[in-house]
Amino acid sequence: MNRFLQISGLAFSLCLSSMASAHFVWIAKSGDKVEVRFSESAESSEPELLKNVAAAKVWAQVSGAQGGTSMNEIPMTLTAETLSGDISPEARVLVASHDYGVTKKGGATFLLKYTAKQHLSPLPGQWTAVRDFERIPLEVTPEWSDRDLLLTVTWKGEPQSGLEVKALGCGLDETLTTDAKGVVRCTPAGNGVLSVRAKMVEETSGELNGEKYDSVRTYSTLTLPLTLPTAELLTHALPALPKGITSFGAAIAGDNVYVYGGHFGSAHHYSDAGQSNEFRCVSLKNKDAQWELLPAGPKLTGLALVEYKGKLYRVGGFTAKNSDNEDQNLWSQNSFASFDPSSGQWTDLPALPAGRSSHDAVVMDGKLYVAGGWNMEGPDKTTWHTSALVCDLKQSSLNWTELPAPPFQRRAVSLAASGGRLYVIGGMEESGSTTTKVAIFDPAAQTWSDGPTLLGTGMEGFGTSAFAVGDRLVVTTMSGSVQCLNKEASAWVFAGQTGEPRFFHRQLTTADGRILLVGGASMQTGKTNTVELLQLTAN
Repeated sequence: MNRFLQISGLAFSLCLSSMASAHFVWIAKSGDKVEVRFSESAESSEPELLKNVAAAKVWAQVSGAQGGTSMNEIPMTLTAETLSGDISPEARVLVASHDYGVTKKGGATFLLKYTAKQHLSPLPGQWTAVRDFERIPLEVTPEWSDRDLLLTVTWKGEPQSGLEVKALGCGLDETLTTDAKGVVRCTPAGNGVLSVRAKMVEETSGELNGEKYDSVRTYSTLTLPLTLPTAELLTHALPALPKGITSFGAAIAGDNVYVYGGHFGSAHHYSDAGQSNEFRCVSLKNKDAQWELLPAGPKLTGLALVEYKGKLYRVGGFTAKNSDNEDQNLWSQNSFASFDPSSGQWTDLPALPAGRSSHDAVVMDGKLYVAGGWNMEGPDKTTWHTSALVCDLKQSSLNWTELPAPPFQRRAVSLAASGGRLYVIGGMEESGSTTTKVAIFDPAAQTWSDGPTLLGTGMEGFGTSAFAVGDRLVVTTMSGSVQCLNKEASAWVFAGQTGEPRFFHRQLTTADGRILLVGGASMQTGKTNTVELLQLTAN
């Protein structure tokens, strides 16, 4: 063999060995693009080396119409600066895979494989494992445990002990080893991008393109944008509700929490038997208090309950006129009533202009605002509301007035007031698609505008609950995320994770600025009757 070729081949082999020891395949989201990087971390970029991984395959995991997921390949383009492709809005997770080839290092000859992953959602409740063993057999899945980050390493779905894991960024530069459950624990010290890689060695020999190897080495990376939690889960003494319930009304008046109506029947089927007309309260001050029954009213689901000057105001909701074994026959109600805790009596008030359910309500400056929802009139007629309403509770004679027409038609929204403005958060659109959009109404200017969309993907905006906590607006979502609107009202910031993910629940604020989460349900465990207590830190 020509000696120059021998030397060149040796040099190329040494170059490959050097790159393999310090360079790994990473996924980095940049705007609406996904970039593949071949470098030491997700945040570093060495464009001159991208030609070595130009054949990498990239997929986006997207949610299906029926709740499942699929993997869609993303065409990638190599330029002098990037190896990139377009990300669809439906993408939840990005995955990459590249078989590097047979490599020699330290006297060993092995087949080198790279896989990579990035969760597009910054919300921990959406950091679920991909479990696609063909594309990413070695996978790192993160989750928060108080202020610690747990990284679970699996090989084809099974936890792996004794594997090396490197965590770099967010104040970390640690090499760890997985325990018997495949877990390593680290404590990030700041916000930023965490670069994680894990290594798996299979003692399997073989041959590729005429080159023999003695083992297979797989490196899997995780690119994880991190925001440290600022919400603290507190121990509380409030008893659980008598049964799990969703789509109910709840409010705090004085030292008591009140809950009205809701749905406790089977999911996706409403009937008279599965609806509640119970009205209950529990003391926030008495540690031995239990939920007490108060004077009931009509059976209602998808209603709103708010407080003003010590009284409670119940707005709308729907009634099921079918039995449990009949087809649904649901009717939105236009009822409006107040309850005076001092007298224990309900009083009927001027009805809404039309039946309304799956809406929300809030009081600001003595005025009761209602937005979102639809009007169901039996199985064959449903009208999505194109109006929002206001009723001035300061007046001796109450009446409903339409606000300027909102630029949306949505139900399953949450409504909150903060900084003199109203926020209509998330929901479902008439097309059947869920949304994380936020609309803002300025009562002083009588105008609507677009607000910042919620963090997260998919159904994160469906069945949320929101409330002002001091000068901060807080929303809790179905993945369990606690999100705060920043001071500029320009973006939502991840603040922490609830103990139980829930949607179609109620979030309330106590007089001392703590957050109560009542009832609701999760996609995994169904309805819950628990009450959680959260507190935000000063930051």
